Amino acid sequence: MSHPSLLTAVHDVLVHSTLPTQATEFAHPLSTEYTTVTAQLDAVINTTHRLSHALNQLNDLPLGENATKFVALMKEHTTLTSSIYQSAAASASLSSLLQGDKRAIYPDTSPPHPAKIAEWGRNLGMEAFVDGSTTVLAGKVLVLDIDINDHVAVKTSFANNTSSNGNSSAAPELDAFLAWEVTRWINAARRAAGIDTAVGHSREDPAIEAARRSRAIQEHLRYLMMLDGLAASENEKGLRWFMEPTVVSDHMRKQVASPQMQTLDKFLTQHALPLPFLVIPSLSFIVWFSPRVYLQLLRSCSPSKQPLTWNIDIPLAHLKTSMLDTLEDVTIATLRLVPCAEAKYKINPSDVPGDHALLTAPSQMWVLDFTAKLPQNGVVMCQNRMRIIQGIVESRPIDLISMGSMSSIGSMSNLGNMNNMNFGEFGVASSQTTGSGGTGRSWVDLLLNKNLSAEYYTATYKSPNDIHPPLHLRLLAPLEPGFLLQRIPVRTVKQISRVLEVVKEQCWLNESLSILQWSPETQVLQSPQRPSNAEQDAASTSLLTSVLAGTVAPQSIPVNVYLPSNALSALSQPVDPFTSQHSRLGMGPPASAGSSSGASLFGPGDLEMEMEMDIPGLSMSMGGGVDMDLGMDLSTPADPMQQPHGPETCPAPMIVLTSPRHVSRNGLFEIRVTLGGHGSVVGEHGIWVEASPGVETGYMSDVVRRGGVWSLPGRVWNKG
Repeated sequence: MSHPSLLTAVHDVLVHSTLPTQATEFAHPLSTEYTTVTAQLDAVINTTHRLSHALNQLNDLPLGENATKFVALMKEHTTLTSSIYQSAAASASLSSLLQGDKRAIYPDTSPPHPAKIAEWGRNLGMEAFVDGSTTVLAGKVLVLDIDINDHVAVKTSFANNTSSNGNSSAAPELDAFLAWEVTRWINAARRAAGIDTAVGHSREDPAIEAARRSRAIQEHLRYLMMLDGLAASENEKGLRWFMEPTVVSDHMRKQVASPQMQTLDKFLTQHALPLPFLVIPSLSFIVWFSPRVYLQLLRSCSPSKQPLTWNIDIPLAHLKTSMLDTLEDVTIATLRLVPCAEAKYKINPSDVPGDHALLTAPSQMWVLDFTAKLPQNGVVMCQNRMRIIQGIVESRPIDLISMGSMSSIGSMSNLGNMNNMNFGEFGVASSQTTGSGGTGRSWVDLLLNKNLSAEYYTATYKSPNDIHPPLHLRLLAPLEPGFLLQRIPVRTVKQISRVLEVVKEQCWLNESLSILQWSPETQVLQSPQRPSNAEQDAASTSLLTSVLAGTVAPQSIPVNVYLPSNALSALSQPVDPFTSQHSRLGMGPPASAGSSSGASLFGPGDLEMEMEMDIPGLSMSMGGGVDMDLGMDLSTPADPMQQPHGPETCPAPMIVLTSPRHVSRNGLFEIRVTLGGHGSVVGEHGIWVEASPGVETGYMSDVVRRGGVWSLPGRVWNKG
């Protein structure tokens, strides 16, 4: 048997490293492509050792008079081998487009037929029988009867279930899920074939939609066949693999269900909602959605006469059908089994009293997958919360050593072994330098500006009813790296609940920021356009009257936005612009470079640009001619990554808004909005709002619940 040459070893590495992949940008242990990236790195390291050893042997080889001939033969061999591997690399690149979840989707205009379902089953190793409009697919344990005549009907049965009734379904929720998936494929296929253009509606090309939905059904069948193999090895006891989603859902419902009726949006501020068979034939969790999605659900649902499994205001049947078509503003986590080289963990039931340990198999592990419904293919997370998740899945103190050297990832062959995972400065590359010497983009950069990083972001909020001038918001990007969370290995229901609790907090921040269109400050800080002399003369009379009456309204109101990474002290003192100290303020943005006054709240000339007023004598509002030293220490805050962190502690997510008061009053006011509550006190609707003395907050929690968090400074300004 011939051994591979040096050039063969090099080309083997190059072929795999040139395959299209996005994994290198988010290579961390909780990303889907982590094993691919580490395997490529291991191949490079191993090949380097082999090259070094082989070159040392060649260097010691006595060539003598045959050196010239030997070198000529090696050159000829190199040329032939290079051409062969160039063709192999091109073929591998093309074949990769037909493999995996990102493979190309080709239009399918063929009409729906039971034979196609039978063909899908045979390709996955199932026995298939077609009788008219009915298709029977059978594995070793699982049997599916699919009837597509008029209305799609699916019946699930199990070959080793001796206690079942032949007339009833063994898994009615699975039946309903598969029937709905097949119905959507049939409707798309009929439109694509031109049979019935009135069936259903979609903005997508019917031929592409039909191909996409047929692929989804095949993926569902593939997952069920994986469970079928696990069930076959356990005889009658193996049915538990198909029932595990329902068992976990019932266990969580008994723990968190409230005896009183709750609105769904308030429920999600406290717990994730488990829904079996929502996205795949397993258990999914609705972690968070936007106020707009909740309003659409509330308006589109009708009162249900069926008994409520959960005491929430949206019926589960309506919620499931609506979530399947809602791709935006919804965060869904899916509990699923994935193959792994070896299970690295064992659960002792006595160690988790009152908990439910997930089923285990030698070559499978359970993961929470966040890539099912989100367009960005994951959830943007800050470093602190990634560390909390690390502590949950590892069940040990968190290692805060930096991953900059990448010394700890070599031993992680799969996600089942989380022992060496850490989230130091190893993240997405960026030009922004952290205080610990590493580089990493802020999680706000990853969320709002994927290509570049910025120190500040700005956005404009306009009142729909014009009750206040437009708000010009200025956000300081936290000095905290960001990661894209995609997949988390879990072992118990308790772990699932704790992980989803952390993800929910981040989702609330992400959704709040996504309400507005934020832009890096460098792109919008331009010289304001001054009005012409004629426009100034025309407005002078009305402007002077407003100034004398004290009712002058600025063209925009500056608002400072701060997202603290650490817990803040209580806000109990009034904020006076001339006497307040930074220790009582939740904000802390440093002064902009080049500022004539280090304590300027909005940087050099920002007040002049934000207020857009040119009134002689109003230097305080203009920021011109008067030193705007507010007596506050606005130096750059300490790097939050250098602060001590507990192994499983993280402050509740908070948004801090600071803005000047109405013209008739002096000073600044501050509003702090926190998800969940303050200490042991849970806020109304799951939101806690705290403000400077003299600011009414009774109505604010409901405003935030409906997505109006950015309107709060304008409402306070309007009340005077």
